[in-house]
Amino acid sequence: MKKIPSIKTRLLVWLTIPLLIGSIILFIFIYLLVHNKVNKHFDSVLYATGKSMQDSVIVENGIINIDLPYFAIDLLASNSDGLVFYSVVDEKDRVLVGYKNLLKKELVKDDKSVFYNTVYAGANLRAVSFKTSLYSAGKTYSSIITIAESTEGRESTINEILIILFILVTLVVLFTIMISLLAVKNGLQPLYFLKNLIQKRDSKDLTPIKFNTPKEIEDVVNSINILLKRSRENITYIEQFNSDVSHQLRTPLAEIQVKIEQYYNKNDKEYVELNRLVNSMKHITEQLLLYAKTNPNTININRFKKMNLNNVCKNYAFKVAPKIYERGFEFAFEGLDEEVLINIDDIMLESMMNNIINNSLFYAVDENNKPIGTITISLKKDKNSVCLNIKDEGNGLNQKDLDNIFDRFYRVDTNKIGIGLGLSIVKQIAQLHNATVQASNDNGLLISIRFNL
Repeated sequence: MKKIPSIKTRLLVWLTIPLLIGSIILFIFIYLLVHNKVNKHFDSVLYATGKSMQDSVIVENGIINIDLPYFAIDLLASNSDGLVFYSVVDEKDRVLVGYKNLLKKELVKDDKSVFYNTVYAGANLRAVSFKTSLYSAGKTYSSIITIAESTEGRESTINEILIILFILVTLVVLFTIMISLLAVKNGLQPLYFLKNLIQKRDSKDLTPIKFNTPKEIEDVVNSINILLKRSRENITYIEQFNSDVSHQLRTPLAEIQVKIEQYYNKNDKEYVELNRLVNSMKHITEQLLLYAKTNPNTININRFKKMNLNNVCKNYAFKVAPKIYERGFEFAFEGLDEEVLINIDDIMLESMMNNIINNSLFYAVDENNKPIGTITISLKKDKNSVCLNIKDEGNGLNQKDLDNIFDRFYRVDTNKIGIGLGLSIVKQIAQLHNATVQASNDNGLLISIRFNL
């Protein structure tokens, strides 16, 4: 199944990618703008330097010449490492001053100044050439002034500006991403809160979710509460159904047992067999209904109450003692001298203990089916938990049976009455109380249920 990105990932992607693309476009635009502006500035300075040379061009005796005593060049001082080349060429292509072959005359077609890139003496240059005219004795004399500067200065300036720009853009992008992360985290906080609220709940807690819900997730919370309501209604329906089925099944079984007692002599073998079958049906029915009732998905834990576990076990001990003595076993109860309050359903807890006691009554016997020893209910408390122990003094179990005894429909002895749900129900009830259950051999079989405090 394809993994779907989280909402946080989607928001960050949709925030950061456009930001990065926009930053790149902005950087390119500013680069072109800076490149154009810097070149224009340097071209203006270059042209102004060339114009300053124009005052040194003079006409003497009908010949255009350079007034050398007054000839000077502003070296453009923008970069001390830069090189400056110049030339003044008359209309007869005679170099009056400066560097030969610096001028590209084919580019100068009219009186306008021409800027161009060229290479001279191994250096990359930016040059400007323009015509200058002088009038003397009614005659016009023309010359072309060229001045060129190496490009290191302007490139260095552009690079410095771009580095500063890059740092600023990077800082802005990082700051924006940090703000986006905080904004996304804060925006998703209600969802995180809802998630934690649900995770902290017990899986059987079906009460409605209530908190100050933002408008954007109000529908989600309402939908969850609708599902919780329907789940509660389903659980109520199942509980009612189990109760109805329990009543409807018990009644005909009781009637059948009455009819058997009316029509058969108790010493009759057929009576004994029919009575055994009816009792088996009653036991199986009770176990199946109890298993259904203790299903974690059909339990409303709101009916659990804080109760003293010591009192619950003590009261059960008084109820079950006659039954144990009647079957020929000894019985002992070892309680605590203090209250142990835990959240329980006392009826379920009694059903759990009853299943363990019944298991001992069936299996803690010798080869002649005679009861062995004492059945003991005891409580032991430590710092973080309390342990309910029910122990018999039978023959115990082998390791295979100990590993599987709490599995549904697992039976140690298939010749005895039952369908293998008794200890599975014990485990299910223990889990409903957030308790753990364990079986071990201890001069007999020991079933321990540990409740957290």
